[in-house]
Amino acid sequence: FDAESHDYFVFHAPYNKLVQKSFGRLYYMDARRKAEKGRNIPGFDKEILEKPIEETYEDKNLEALLKNVSAGAYKEKLSDANMASKLVGNTYTASVFLGMASLIDRVGGRGELTPGKSIAVFSYGSGALATMYRLTV
Repeated sequence: FDAESHDYFVFHAPYNKLVQKSFGRLYYMDARRKAEKGRNIPGFDKEILEKPIEETYEDKNLEALLKNVSAGAYKEKLSDANMASKLVGNTYTASVFLGMASLIDRVGGRGELTPGKSIAVFSYGSGALATMYRLTV
């Protein structure tokens, strides 16, 4: 599982900045795994990829880098799912389902939600419980 393994992502969206940060973190973890296998990762220098993970959690410079490096993939894989929440605001528990409706409306409306497309859905609450699952059209 990585940021490239699905065509679309729907994240719980209490506010959209959190979604961008979450996807950026997924992108970063992918880059770290790829670097461990000796692959060159565009946009990341060796120092950032080898930094102890605990030191990255509150690194605002890294956060800005992740937003920039993952921006294209974010737009392609998450922006349609987040459109409705930007218009409506936080729907709390229902936000992931509003995101799914937004994705179906926007991507399906363009005829791009075709059989075989993969959607990763990530929902979490304010506690320690989270669910991630995959849907296939």
